[in-house]
Amino acid sequence: MNQITLTGRLTDEPKVTYSAGSEPVAHAVFNFAVPDMTMRRDEQGNYPTNFFRCACWGKRAESVEKYCIKGTKLLIVGRLRNNNYEKEGQKIYSNEILIDSLEFLETKKSDAKAKGEQP
Repeated sequence: MNQITLTGRLTDEPKVTYSAGSEPVAHAVFNFAVPDMTMRRDEQGNYPTNFFRCACWGKRAESVEKYCIKGTKLLIVGRLRNNNYEKEGQKIYSNEILIDSLEFLETKKSDAKAKGEQP
């Protein structure tokens, strides 16, 4: 079984594109920071952090575009996909999380505050 569940925050604004055609489909990609709370905190009190590239399609991607900004806290469930390709004769390997479901872990009020809006 290939399933991964992560809780973390977006490290930057999500990048959303739409396919060409009569019914465009949204595709969202973003980087996701997940603190490793099984490890010791550093001198500043922070846990070591793992970073993941995440992607989703369709309505889920539209929700990411509409509601997510840098720092948004999410719970994501998805599957790990290994990508590999050749560039200038070098084999390049990368991983990404294909999101099957996501849950917002902060209230709308917190999101509005992050965007500088009045509640």
